[in-house]
Amino acid sequence: MEEIVLYYIAVGLISYFGLFTTVFFIMTFIEYKKKLQDPYVNPTDKNLPKVSILVPAYNEEKAIVRTIKSLQELNYPKDKVEIMVIDDGSNDRTYELSKKLAKEDSRIIVYTKQNGGKGSALNYGIAKAKGEFIISMDADSFASKDALIHMIGYFQDKKVMAVTPSMTLYKPKGFLQNLQFAEYTLGIFLRKTFGMLNCIHVTPGPFSIYRKAFFNKYGGYDENNLTEDIDIALRIQKNGYKIENSIHAGIYTIAPNKFKPLLKQRMRWYYGFTSNVLKNKDLFHPKFGYMAVLMLPSAFLSVFFSVMLALYFIYKNIDYFIARLTELSVTGLNLFSLELKNFNLQNNINLITSELTNPLLAIVIVAMCFTIGILLYTRKKTKNERGMFLPILYFLLTYWFFYSLWWVSPFVYKLFGGKIGWGKRKH
Repeated sequence: MEEIVLYYIAVGLISYFGLFTTVFFIMTFIEYKKKLQDPYVNPTDKNLPKVSILVPAYNEEKAIVRTIKSLQELNYPKDKVEIMVIDDGSNDRTYELSKKLAKEDSRIIVYTKQNGGKGSALNYGIAKAKGEFIISMDADSFASKDALIHMIGYFQDKKVMAVTPSMTLYKPKGFLQNLQFAEYTLGIFLRKTFGMLNCIHVTPGPFSIYRKAFFNKYGGYDENNLTEDIDIALRIQKNGYKIENSIHAGIYTIAPNKFKPLLKQRMRWYYGFTSNVLKNKDLFHPKFGYMAVLMLPSAFLSVFFSVMLALYFIYKNIDYFIARLTELSVTGLNLFSLELKNFNLQNNINLITSELTNPLLAIVIVAMCFTIGILLYTRKKTKNERGMFLPILYFLLTYWFFYSLWWVSPFVYKLFGGKIGWGKRKH
């Protein structure tokens, strides 16, 4: 009895936390809805600032051409755009393919250097960039034509030091990519909400824009950092500046479609996030507003609650699922041949009914409805025509498990002496 009471208390706290944060984000989104509109900028204005787009690349021959061409087609004055490809010691045709495009377009400049990692390549480009604004662009991502013009207007506010785009997946296929597509769509909503509260904690590699003045004053990227995009964002926040977001600036990236590379990516992300937050622990001071009292605490609480609930769920329900499968077999439903023998319909209806009367089910349903609503709303606002049925289904049924796994894995891996990093591929 005591164990049941503790279980309901724990689940109640988790549910309350989840619903509270969700409702808070939704109410924030509604309250600041006017901020969804990007500051207007005329793409033919001759006084627009010059931008330098840095494309660090390591063995990206499969995507580099598409990436560069998407940058060439940006709706922005051509004489105000500098495209810099920094080949970071590739051993494939990345440099050759980039140079071929450079011969056809004088805006494209291609450099090659010894392999040193993404941060090193970006710093190399920043030192040579002529633009007032620096844009980082992953070599496996593609920009929509109006992305830059949607974002550049935010810099009219002198306190804005960076602007992030609306990032989604490029042509997701299969279970894992569709799961990530839903996750990225939810991330679009959250990043815009965080921007409204001035607590964005990451400036993604694909097409985040920075004032070059920030690098001149505070230094470039930490070349040994696992998640340089989190490090730079927290440094911006720590120095009292703002990071904005454009929900209309569409950027498309290629996501892992196999379990092992996806796990490796998330181990790096989550371990890097934790390391960077500890490195910038001063951000927990109340003077940093919502970053200190909401974003950072809720990030760690959500992880803690998710992992604890997942572990408890697995622990308590292994026997349950085995028992249910046994009961179904005994009552006549052969799960392998799908042949009905002496199947007792009433007994199985009773089993289902007993689960439907669980009082926590209502909270789960409400949470799912909120999630579905957010995903569909975000899809509409970003004008993404991708179907959402499978991504939503996969997300609702399995994301809690993968999220917990991705967070637990790097720390277990480190506990047993593993090394988390880029491996051979440093981008």
